[in-house]
Amino acid sequence: MNNTSKKLIIILYAEEKDSLNYALGMIATAAALERPTELFFTGKSVLSLINNNKFSNFDHKNSQELLLITLDLNTKISVCSGALSENNIKENELRNDINIDVTSLTSILSLENQNSQIIFI
Repeated sequence: MNNTSKKLIIILYAEEKDSLNYALGMIATAAALERPTELFFTGKSVLSLINNNKFSNFDHKNSQELLLITLDLNTKISVCSGALSENNIKENELRNDINIDVTSLTSILSLENQNSQIIFI
């Protein structure tokens, strides 16, 4: 990993399949360029991470493939604990095939990420 690159954090709020697909494309590209990357799910986008979701947004275009690429390139996948609560989702209902860090917006806005590039979708 290139330590001189700014970390790219994409905050995904939108629940539309196109928004998820575009966020994954951006994250995969940045990760392939050896940038540290994090995809932070919040709002209704957390519904995409429910285990056995028959209506998963990852079934759109090449979203599942992009997800696998981002995971292979060590992208951190995070979900907002407040959004889980707001959507009545328990942590054990999240996909178990993905390492998901349940955290809060505080972690995104912490001093550790003060030099990160943040994009809100």
